[in-house]
Formats: sequence, C-alpha cells, structure tokens
Amino acid sequence: MAGNGPKQHSSKSPNAGHNHALDGLRFFAFLLVFFFHALQWSPWGNWPFIRFGFLGVPIFFVLSGFLIGGILLDLKDKQRPGFGLGAKLKTFYIRRALRIFPVYYLFIAILALLLAMSGRPDPVATDSVFWHLAYLTNFRSFFAGMDHIRQGHFWSLAVEEHFYLLAPLVVLLARPRTLVGLLALVITAVAAARWSIYAAGSARDFWVLSPMQFDLLGLGIATAIIERKGRFLGIDARMLRWLGIAGAVFFVLFIRRYYLGRPGIGIWYATFGPLSLGVVTAALVLTLWQRPSWLVSRCFGLRPFAYFGQISYGLYLFHPNCLGWTTRYFGNYNLTNACIGLAVTLGVAMLSWHAFEKPINNLKNRFNYAGRRQVQAIVSAEPATASLAVPEA
Repeated sequence: MAGNGPKQHSSKSPNAGHNHALDGLRFFAFLLVFFFHALQWSPWGNWPFIRFGFLGVPIFFVLSGFLIGGILLDLKDKQRPGFGLGAKLKTFYIRRALRIFPVYYLFIAILALLLAMSGRPDPVATDSVFWHLAYLTNFRSFFAGMDHIRQGHFWSLAVEEHFYLLAPLVVLLARPRTLVGLLALVITAVAAARWSIYAAGSARDFWVLSPMQFDLLGLGIATAIIERKGRFLGIDARMLRWLGIAGAVFFVLFIRRYYLGRPGIGIWYATFGPLSLGVVTAALVLTLWQRPSWLVSRCFGLRPFAYFGQISYGLYLFHPNCLGWTTRYFGNYNLTNACIGLAVTLGVAMLSWHAFEKPINNLKNRFNYAGRRQVQAIVSAEPATASLAVPEA
C-alpha cells in the first residue's frame, strides 16, 4: 500500500489554499532556464548559475508531478454520486486543456504567420510547426537533433503534455499498492536506461524522450503520496528531507567531478545525477508545502516571485523569441542585454496572462473538481480565482 503512516488529506494540510512558495520556486526555475539560454555562450557562461541553468527543467518536472499528482490523488478519494471515473477524467482533461492549449496554439499560429510574412523559405521552421502542433517536438528533436528544429524548448512542453495524458489513467485506475509499485518501477527503469545509453556511447539526445523524464515526474507523484498518505515505500517526510540533503551532496560532488573530466564519473552522473536532483527538489517541494512559516518558504512566497510563478507557463513559452528580438535590436548577449530580454519576456507574459490566458483560465470554474452537483454552489460562493488545496501547474 502507499504506506503505514497516517493518512494526510489536503484538507488538513497546513497549506490548505494556494501555495505561493511553490509559485516562487517555479519562477526561480524559469530564471535558471532563461539565463542559461541567454548567457551560456557569453563570458558569463561558466558561472555556476548560468552553466547549470538547464537544471531548471527537472525542477519543473518534479514540481509538476507533485501538483498534478496531488490533484489526482484527491480526485481518487472523492466518492460522490454523478462524479465517477468518467466525470473525473473529463473534468481533469478539460481543465488542463483550458490552461495550456489556447495560448500554446495561439503562439504557434503567430509563429506560422510571421514565417509566412517573412517571405524567406525556412524548411526547418515549417517542418517544426507540424511537430509542435502534435506535441511531438521531443520526438522530432530526438530523430533530427536539437539543432534541426525551431523552438527547441517545446520538447519539455511535449513531455508535460504526455504526462497529463497518462497520469490520470494511471493514478485513478491503479490500486494504491499497484501505483506505488509502478512509480518505483518507472524510477528504477529510467535509471537503468540512462546507464545503458551512456555505456553504449549513443550520440542521440535520448533525454528529450518523454519516458526518460517520467522518473522525475514520478518522483513528484511519490512526494504527493508522502504528503497525503504519510509514506511512500516506507519513506516519510522526515526521511525524504534527509535523502534530499544526501542527494544535494552527491549531486554537487559528482557534477563537479564530471565537468572536470574525471575518468569513470560520467556514467554515474548520467545515471544518478538527474535522480539525485529530483530527490533534492522533492524534499524542497514537500518542505515548502508543509512549512509555510519556514524562512525559505516566506522568501519564495514573496508577492512578486509568486505572481511571476503563476504566469511562468507564458514566461517559458515566449522567452526564446523575446531573447531573439533582444539580440536583433541590441546585439549579442551580455548581462545587460540578457536583462533587457528578461524585461521583455516578463512584459509579454504579463500581457498574455491578463488579456488572453486568465479570462480563458477562469472558465475552469465551470468544471470544478467538487463534482457536477456542487459546481454552481462553489462558483457562486467563491471568487473566480479560487484555487484547489493543491495549486495546478
């Protein structure tokens, strides 16, 4: 079963409401990715904050697994007339579609229009559009290479979408013991696959394939199980925090030795590096969730950080093009121009959120997780921005 500890439903969580600290964590994960893309080839590229900025994506994955996994676990426990499995799946998919599809496809349409208006044939960009539309950018990146696809950052959005499609079926249909076993199997299998791929010396970008990131998303779900059920495979919240500390030490030591080119280290870093970072992130996420008065929680939860964390989907979606615009008009990147690019990205994402995304996102109140018979009462009693006990990604 999920564990022998006390059952901890979200209604009893110390953070029964929207968790602003997790929003802030999401924003800082975006900043890592942003400055990695902006400055990795600049003189600042060797700074640790820049060089390892790509690690913001694994943080996104663990956080997404925790938030979505928590929602699905709560749905699994809801037993109400007229709100069976079919209604739960329908509600989840509609709410996810309202949050991610409109701005995603609008952005692709704008990119396609700009491409057509440019008058310059770009076979790579034209080909990329079709893969973006189908949420298969990561598979195209695998077969063609990251250098042969435009908007390469879409690979991680494709991974997330595949997770959204599969996770509800797994979490809602599997028995508690089966779910724990499946998560453990996925985490172990992905680690073994990473070891095998590195040992074989493959030059392909296997890491962009969705199954190769499901261990991080699975860790997020496992963390949600610890938060709600008390334990996962005998691991409780306190033990997870100790594992997080150990994972941080392992990650720092091995990533340093790996980038120094020490022999024999690469295969161990490739195998356990992402997993150790995932455990660190899982421990941090759970602590932020359970300890809102913790100093780090209060820092992440500061209003500006939380606000930009809530619109981080748009920030991530738009940032490469905003950086490209900055490069075009302000020259090659240095720290100043990167900050200008960040300001442009923040402005575009804010405009997108308030003028387009938020009005559509508010339609989710018509498809509430409380069940069909209680929707009208909840919508009339709560403001349009009311959120679940577990905030959605």
